[in-house]
Amino acid sequence: PQPGPTLAEPHMTAPPMPRPEFPMPAPMPSPMPAPTPHSAPMQGAPAPVVPLQQPNGGSERNHKRALVGAGVSKKAIGRSVSMPSRRGVHLEPLDPKVVKMLDLQSNILERLRAKLDLDKIPVERLHEEELWKRAERATIDLVETLETSGELPKYIDQDTLIKETLNEALALGPLEDLLADERVDEIVIDRRDRVVVGKDGQLRGSGKAFSSDEVFERVVKRLVAEAGGVIDEARPLVDLRMRDGTRLTAAVTPVASRGACLVLKKAPAQMAQLADLVGQNTLSSGMADFLTTCVTARRNILVCGGPGSGKTNLVAALAAASPAGERVISIEEISELAIPRDEWIQLETRAGNGHNASIDMAHLLETALRLTPDRLVVGDVRGREALPLVSALCTSVDGAIVAMAGDGASAALGRLMTLARVGMPVSNDGALRELVAQAFEIVLHVARWTDGTMRVMAIEEVTGCTETTFETHALFQFRDGTFVATGTVPRFYAELEARGIPADQAVFR
Repeated sequence: PQPGPTLAEPHMTAPPMPRPEFPMPAPMPSPMPAPTPHSAPMQGAPAPVVPLQQPNGGSERNHKRALVGAGVSKKAIGRSVSMPSRRGVHLEPLDPKVVKMLDLQSNILERLRAKLDLDKIPVERLHEEELWKRAERATIDLVETLETSGELPKYIDQDTLIKETLNEALALGPLEDLLADERVDEIVIDRRDRVVVGKDGQLRGSGKAFSSDEVFERVVKRLVAEAGGVIDEARPLVDLRMRDGTRLTAAVTPVASRGACLVLKKAPAQMAQLADLVGQNTLSSGMADFLTTCVTARRNILVCGGPGSGKTNLVAALAAASPAGERVISIEEISELAIPRDEWIQLETRAGNGHNASIDMAHLLETALRLTPDRLVVGDVRGREALPLVSALCTSVDGAIVAMAGDGASAALGRLMTLARVGMPVSNDGALRELVAQAFEIVLHVARWTDGTMRVMAIEEVTGCTETTFETHALFQFRDGTFVATGTVPRFYAELEARGIPADQAVFR
């Protein structure tokens, strides 16, 4: 993006930090192995675009780096430790009455499938009203037969038995009720009798189960087919976005040797903004004010944390804090962001197949840079896009908001360096570490607590690097149950004051 009006530069007390002698990336090499099919290279893809220096961009960037590197003692911050994860869920054994209900469902369903020859009916016909009427009449007859023979216990509610059997036969089984529940934002199924739901950021047992492993796998295949995908023995893994925005990840046999597994993450209509996160005790008002200043002043921000820690929510809140009118371009493997603005271009990767070429994050980054965003947002960095991203952030891109896995600033920056090294024609760890240190000014570490609360554990300023480590200053931390400012003022605040950008230092006291 073009810089704003040129303002008088403040007097510099230290020479600009020299650029490392680092070779710019050659045309992208073959991708490194990745756990998803999205990382396969697109055949015939053009070489990546290395962003060119924009007018006045170099002097501003060099001046900013000089302020960051001014002669002040530096102290590396140790690896942050996140709180216990919310992921562990202890489920009590199913009630014997529920087990009996499931046995009856399985019995009736097998007879129903044989009677109506359900295995030969394509998925697109399962919604037909006439088929449901036939299945309902047949199910009622089978339930009455069980009652007459004395096989149906009196505590079994017949209406519930008929409903659940029909849902497993023609629909999504117990998922029907869970998907309709607006309070449920996540569904995790490790096996047919372990159905866990996420509510208010915390996972808990649902009390539901499928009647058999075979029924659960059929429901998974049915769900994937409705989303336009295919999952079977030849293609046993899938990661896709459903038509309503829900993210679906599943595995079936033979890859899932103990039976099918499934995770559904509903897409929120709108993600929380920074003010909302303050109300949820994710961060303090002072931290929110500081982050708003960072976004307005176009600092490059890295958001790190573990799986399910809330990185996507925090990235969306930061993007929403950007000034009105900015063109925001986001790139993600699977679209999860929800940014409340009209000037937003959302790009998503695509797995290759026999008809379409694969488009991975590196291709999306190349396209996003060519589209000249005012604000670049990267949903996750995990592959060969790391090196061109770091190169762009050190040349022409300011104000980027990037997320990646990492337990604290040092761990995240180190992982970014490792990923970027894969794309280097010649390995030069010293130059690469300095390049990564120059790419970001601010690192946020977010973690999810056992009660489901998302909290920003630390906000750190990247001050440089040594031959072996990255150096940061902690600005805010979560300690002893409260958010505290360390008293350290970011070095770039001197530049902000000179440029007339509001920067209240009271938040650091």
